[in-house]
Amino acid sequence: MGRQRIFSGVQPTGNLHLGNYLGAIRNWVEIQSQFDNFFCVVDLHAITVPHKPETLANDTHAIAALYLACGIDLNCSTIFIQSHVCAHSELTWLLNCITPLNWLQDMIQFKEKALKQGENVGVGLLDYPVLMASDILLYQTDKVPVGEDQKQHLELTRDIVNRFNHQFAKPNQPVLKLPEPLIRKEGARVMSLTDGTKKMSKSDPSELSRINLLDSPDEIAKRLSAAKLIPFAVWSLTIQNVQKVTIY
Repeated sequence: MGRQRIFSGVQPTGNLHLGNYLGAIRNWVEIQSQFDNFFCVVDLHAITVPHKPETLANDTHAIAALYLACGIDLNCSTIFIQSHVCAHSELTWLLNCITPLNWLQDMIQFKEKALKQGENVGVGLLDYPVLMASDILLYQTDKVPVGEDQKQHLELTRDIVNRFNHQFAKPNQPVLKLPEPLIRKEGARVMSLTDGTKKMSKSDPSELSRINLLDSPDEIAKRLSAAKLIPFAVWSLTIQNVQKVTIY
């Protein structure tokens, strides 16, 4: 038997920050030699919220480059841009036709983001989890690295697989593979520098709330000194890991 396959990706909305690195990309690098890996820049997901096309294009290529800078090895991993593979959109339409509307309306992230967007919320935001399911299922993925905020999306993906196979597959001959979550026992949860009750986020309007991977040492020091409360261990990890990334 060949190696199991992993799929994961990051949205190109804003710069990657320390939370993205410690919570996701560092883990990809550590385990990549054990699997057949597909790491995607999910630019189609990024257009479910207001964006500037030119900025999105630049950020998409920058994040692909950061994957390499962080240590993703092309000898065992594939890096690609989601929108360059039209099958992602095509499979999404097929899965849309069997996914109950109420499944999508019950998604926590949709409720939270729709509340912020108000009357301007688009159908794409509602359909985001089906596109995510297509990303995973298109590559017959065995395992998906997920954090707490993505568990519900993977559960929906598994529900879609079971529904599709029940309706269209022959007994004991599934068409779509049922992916399993890959959850680290010890995971990094990096909090906002301006609000210790929230995770560090690219969408936070305050630049002082996060440490971007491409920040200079002076910018890092400035943001840490202005933070409300930073444990020494986080301070140490920040300096070590960001400097490690920026020297490539």
